[in-house]
Amino acid sequence: MEGEFADPYLYPGTNVLKNIPGIRDPQAASRFERRETLVRRRELERDPVQGAFDLTHLRKIHRRLYQDVWEWAGHIRTVALTKGASTFLHPSRIELAFRGIHETLQESALLMDPGISDADFVEQASTLLEQVNYVHPFREGNGRTQRAYLDQIAALSGRTLSWRNIGRIENERASIRAFNEGTGEPFKPLIEEILKPPLDGLSLLDEELYRASNPDGN
Repeated sequence: MEGEFADPYLYPGTNVLKNIPGIRDPQAASRFERRETLVRRRELERDPVQGAFDLTHLRKIHRRLYQDVWEWAGHIRTVALTKGASTFLHPSRIELAFRGIHETLQESALLMDPGISDADFVEQASTLLEQVNYVHPFREGNGRTQRAYLDQIAALSGRTLSWRNIGRIENERASIRAFNEGTGEPFKPLIEEILKPPLDGLSLLDEELYRASNPDGN
């Protein structure tokens, strides 16, 4: 985050988010976050949190994913947030904005039509992803939370999303374009790609994937 005030989420003088084990080394903190959230992500796959796909539901997902990493897991950010040239919604407007997103979502085929076509799923999921990403409710961890949230929506129509079919860089580029253009169009090719079977042949629950993500065995 940029601004004249110190970010209360960071250890003073660093860019490392305050975390439960007190890790201050950036690389070690990043490894810890990836390891712990993968465990919780697999847990979510087996036992999804229950909710109405509103902001409370999203907060529950964030809490489940990051409960071992940050004390504030599941809490709405209290600071303005800028990444690169993108300034996300001010925290004072997050709840109202998500209420509007949820009202639209409740009437959409994403929730109401288990037989929704792939084309309509791509269209509506792309729009939803752009809207939720702009709100950016949490200080960090929005991407994983959004993906788990969309996974649960996809499951309503019997779909499994293969997020590893797309890379981090192309996802970031689509996010930046969607933010700048105010439309979900840049996300459409990505949603189309994740509707395909996993290119590496692995599901989230495969032990081979877990070992590859945790080479130290921890």
